[in-house]
Amino acid sequence: MLTPKSESSPNTQKEQLPETVAGYIHQHSLIPKHTTLIVGVSGGTDSVCLLHLLMGLRDRLEIVLHVAHLNHMLRGAESEADAEYVSHLADHLGVAATVESRDVKGYREQHRLSLEEAAREVRYRFLAEVADKLGTDRVAVGHTSDDQVETILMHLVRGAGTNGLQGMQPLTQWKSPGFRHLTVIRPLLKVSGKQTESYCQQHALAPREDSSNLSSFHLRNRIRHELMLLLRSYNPKIDEALLRTADTMNSELSFFEESVSRIWDEVVSEEAGILLLDRGKFISLHPALQRHLLREVTRRLLGSLEDIEWKHIEKMRIGFTLRKGKRVILPRKLTLYVDKQTCRLATD
Repeated sequence: MLTPKSESSPNTQKEQLPETVAGYIHQHSLIPKHTTLIVGVSGGTDSVCLLHLLMGLRDRLEIVLHVAHLNHMLRGAESEADAEYVSHLADHLGVAATVESRDVKGYREQHRLSLEEAAREVRYRFLAEVADKLGTDRVAVGHTSDDQVETILMHLVRGAGTNGLQGMQPLTQWKSPGFRHLTVIRPLLKVSGKQTESYCQQHALAPREDSSNLSSFHLRNRIRHELMLLLRSYNPKIDEALLRTADTMNSELSFFEESVSRIWDEVVSEEAGILLLDRGKFISLHPALQRHLLREVTRRLLGSLEDIEWKHIEKMRIGFTLRKGKRVILPRKLTLYVDKQTCRLATD
């Protein structure tokens, strides 16, 4: 019996996914040749799929792989088992690995962060340390299109602007004082969770299951297990609709980025690591352009827009109307200082 043309057999899917990922890497210039690429592997389905795919592509891409796994010490024996699994997997595949532990709870208490924020900050600092030892700056993570949809909804729920609705990007920069800058790439951003599951099954891979993914404590989990089910009852193709929205936002944001580039030298100047903005010229801009300019200024100072939401950009924008001597305090030690003719953004 012939297989209908509209369907793909498991073997066809098995062959297609590496080509899809290779094409995406090439399309977005994610990995230069002769790069040592760190692969963040949690032990879950998506990251295990990513590692295995990159193993199959490494000769074609002309890269060297290095596995990195961080035990956040949040789930006791389960976390330790995850670390052991990743160590064995890397050894089985013949890939060098760095597997370490960090006290995320202690870091959270010390810096007064949410658990999610603390875990992310500690994880990326760990990856930056590994990158420094290896003399590289490039890290691959296993975010999929499912993660993209959830991220867009998270941003929407929290009150995101246009930038939030574009979701995650194929390539972003991470920067933190005292640490090597990282280029974070997401080769699986057009791949679904079902595809990564199928791939792991077809290749007899046995990823670990993270029990915390079932908890309703985290917003992302509530969106995944509750909100998405509800939205799909209204529109079974809600995932595709949200991803189209993200693509549209990306296209429109590229227009604003070009506009920001044109006016940058007229409005912004740099002085000893501080960015100064001319108040008069800034206020004369359209509010939409003001917001995009502030996002770019913030990105250049912090390395990324992590934890910077629409409300923070708006606080900065309004700050330009305040009287001399006022300050606007923002996340990640970012502060806007209001002077008579300029406003300056700095990280204290």
